[in-house]
Amino acid sequence: MELQKLRGFYWASHCLSFSEAAAKIHVSQSAISHQVKSLEDELGVKLYERSGRGIVLTPEGERLEHYARVILHSVDDLMGEFAELSGRPHGSIRIAAFRGIATYQLPAIVQRFRERHPEVRLVISSETYDTEILKMVASGEADVGLTASWNEFGDLRYFEVLSYGMYACTPQDHAWVGRADQLSLNEIAEQPLVLYERGTAIRDHIDEVFTRHGLHPDVAIEVGGSSALREYVRIGLGVSIISGLVVGGSRDEQGIHAIPVTDIFGRLGYGVVLRRGRYVSSAIQEFMRSAGIPEDQVPSVA
Repeated sequence: MELQKLRGFYWASHCLSFSEAAAKIHVSQSAISHQVKSLEDELGVKLYERSGRGIVLTPEGERLEHYARVILHSVDDLMGEFAELSGRPHGSIRIAAFRGIATYQLPAIVQRFRERHPEVRLVISSETYDTEILKMVASGEADVGLTASWNEFGDLRYFEVLSYGMYACTPQDHAWVGRADQLSLNEIAEQPLVLYERGTAIRDHIDEVFTRHGLHPDVAIEVGGSSALREYVRIGLGVSIISGLVVGGSRDEQGIHAIPVTDIFGRLGYGVVLRRGRYVSSAIQEFMRSAGIPEDQVPSVA
């Protein structure tokens, strides 16, 4: 059984689409189709069924997907580990980062890393949804994920870099500006809210806090990106819940007023995610050090 066939099948099973799999590994769609058909003939089983524009794995296909994932990840780790025998970090690191981290935190990390290791190429993908980042790391599409602590990590390992308080952000002329006492969750729920779209870790956590207390706030606007959140708040369209990563340490920033609400929503951490059990190359180790992860927490195997 050839590894190339397994790789083609694995990506087809991961994407549930021959065309998407072909794009991922830079081959033609017909090549993927041929590889999967060849595996079916070799194993004497049906591996998939057509479904609309995509495919659905049969039970035999799901079983093979499990073995293919283990085999291909092991081969990739083996190749990476033996490449390390040459000494200094080299090659490339594929990074999938949540858009807020990619904007506010990652540039400084990349600068520190590049100053030490200019020979290593970084391929950075900015993602909207945390679940997509976790999926990319789990599948091997990304070597490293940068995402929020408010996620379910399953078979992935999370290393926290920093954590931030949470803030209720209002326009400068809002009635809450200047008050000395703390806000309550009930008060926040009574305001029109401007929040991240559903499916992001921060939005899911905020929704869970309201639901846990039996509250159903008016989410007037759902919008992607912290810059858009701040702008909608600034012009008076609602109140937003934003982390300290975005609003910084100032209570008054760029036309908005930030009121601490960490006691209500908790702290939001950001960190590095790796596939558990994978060999961690010296390049990835150096990236983790550049991110600020303590030396005694940088693993050789995740």
